[in-house]
Amino acid sequence: MIDKKEVIKISKLSRLSIEDKKVDSFIKNFSEIIQYINLLEEANVPKRNDNLKVEDYSVRDDSVIEKLEVEDVVKNSAKVENNFFAVKKVIDE
Repeated sequence: MIDKKEVIKISKLSRLSIEDKKVDSFIKNFSEIIQYINLLEEANVPKRNDNLKVEDYSVRDDSVIEKLEVEDVVKNSAKVENNFFAVKKVIDE
């Protein structure tokens, strides 16, 4: 079970500031994540074939491709800032 001390430690390690009133919410969320991970550990997974090597998989050809200029990419955008597409914020904090 995750407790307040662990949430504060995680927030410091990740350099995030979590308001005291939101700590309980983080405890619940982290606990659910840990429960899910524990559930995955219990899953019956067939033994993998250790004979497979990277060479067995196809790899892409490492060739030079023609790229578009930044101006051409952003020219039809409604809003551009510093050569990036500017969009409305969709995630609340």
